[in-house]
Amino acid sequence: MSSTKERIFIIDPVDHEREMLAQATLEPFGYEVQTTGDGAEGLTMILEDPPDLLVLDLHPESLSGADVLAALSAQAVDLPVVILADIGAEKEALHAFRLGAKDYVVRPLREAEMIQVIERIMRDIRVRRDREMLVGEVRQASNEADQRLRELKTLMSIGKTVTFARSLDELFDRVVRAAIQLTRAESVGFFLRDEASGALILRAGQNLSRNLLDRMGQPVEDELASVVMSSGETFIQGGEALTQFRPAQQGATAVIYAPLVVQDKPIGLLWVANSRLEFAPHMKDVMTALADYAAIAVVNTRLLAMSRSRPEQEPQPVVEPPRSADTDRMAIDPELVGSLRATLTHLMGNMNLFRTGEMGELPPSHQAAVDVMHREFEEAVAHLDELIPQE
Repeated sequence: MSSTKERIFIIDPVDHEREMLAQATLEPFGYEVQTTGDGAEGLTMILEDPPDLLVLDLHPESLSGADVLAALSAQAVDLPVVILADIGAEKEALHAFRLGAKDYVVRPLREAEMIQVIERIMRDIRVRRDREMLVGEVRQASNEADQRLRELKTLMSIGKTVTFARSLDELFDRVVRAAIQLTRAESVGFFLRDEASGALILRAGQNLSRNLLDRMGQPVEDELASVVMSSGETFIQGGEALTQFRPAQQGATAVIYAPLVVQDKPIGLLWVANSRLEFAPHMKDVMTALADYAAIAVVNTRLLAMSRSRPEQEPQPVVEPPRSADTDRMAIDPELVGSLRATLTHLMGNMNLFRTGEMGELPPSHQAAVDVMHREFEEAVAHLDELIPQE
């Protein structure tokens, strides 16, 4: 018996035969059945809503069976057809086969034979549909895997670019453009916590609503940002559930808020917003990674700014002793280096979950990319250890 309500259409001018096929033969086997005795009417109904199979008499009213088959072929309707033929009408049945019929049944009709023919054809249809569905799922999975790989490669490239920014303004610009590129968001904003007051300062953004444009470089009240900064966890939401959080970006119906965390302390926040489409769930991980890169870059740029701002010593009349590696290490703030080391180590730990399979098996191409990123982070930590060894 068929497991779903597949539809069969019957075009047969013989009333009692049509009713017998529908009510006594096909419907008890779970099929949904439509019938008519008129060929032209049946053709119109089929073209409007094609069934799964057509049972067709060769001589219905107003339009012959051959004409119905020819019309279906002309309209490129791929529909399996079973012909109802009288004894001695083999030539007509053969012509119907040439027009695309799959099988035929000779009168007087027998229920067992009719069901056997229809079930055989429907099994072939189900197998073909399952195969097409499987091929579609495999193709979709392949496309999604390719997309994830492109995102990962883009994130790696962006990460290198962001972490080598030489000033905060340069960093903000790169991070904002990276967020748009990765998430395809309509708008993006970058908050950085003021070290003195603790307020969130809007430092950069793109396609901001008017209320935020007027607050550029100033503290911004954002209830959702405060919640995310307190939790230290990336937040993604869309639809009606977002209305209770009131993000600062006016008109936003979907957002991702990712905190910049250094040594378990949020120092800023990166967010993206859309006014129509929601973000794919995996974009939460993408934004988290980008925010981690941005946190490293903020520490980097602050270290660089501190080293540049130190006043040069006045030349002394005495000869200075040779500088050593230990002397160079003394010129760099160990606490800031420790913060950078901790953030890098945290990233390596998250990445290791993918390398070891704890987050699910990755395709070989993704695994290779993750291994490369992990190795680069290890090298960065090693350089920091050379600069200032861990206690």
